[in-house]
Amino acid sequence: MVEASSEMNSSFRSEITATHEGESLNFCYQCSTCSGCCPVFRYNPKFNPRRIIENTLLGRKDRTVDSPTIWFCTVCHTCTEKCPQGVKVSEIIIELKNLSSKKGLFPIHLQEEAKALLEFGMVSPSSKAILSRREKLGLPVIENAPPEEIRALTSFTGFDKLVAGKKPMEGEIQKKEAVEE
Repeated sequence: MVEASSEMNSSFRSEITATHEGESLNFCYQCSTCSGCCPVFRYNPKFNPRRIIENTLLGRKDRTVDSPTIWFCTVCHTCTEKCPQGVKVSEIIIELKNLSSKKGLFPIHLQEEAKALLEFGMVSPSSKAILSRREKLGLPVIENAPPEEIRALTSFTGFDKLVAGKKPMEGEIQKKEAVEE
């Protein structure tokens, strides 16, 4: 299939290569080592690190930043460790996730975690069982971060606004809809 040149955006590639680890993108020769060692790709072929890097190299922003598949990356860094050219694949995917987030395109479960952090000072509050186990083991109580400090930081960075108006990504089912099915 021949690609339309309108789908390719050389400024997007430059935007990625200008980031801290993004310069390594230019060293990729598409050997597919990243996909071959990726534990996510092994179980979900929709997530293909080589294809993500290829689309980034070719400037296909819509196929990377706008795609929900970048969120499948668990950031295990296996791809980065194994790349024979030293391409920082996982770091580049993090940059793509950051760009996606700025557009409001991130999974709804991450929004819920962020809301919990802003409200309680912790993403997953400890259960009574965990608190009891920690006490029996002689471990100190884990204190929640003060929510007002977290809200001040997120307000300063603009993260609070990013989280506030998030709508589900394409293909996402909200909890209420999932229960009704």
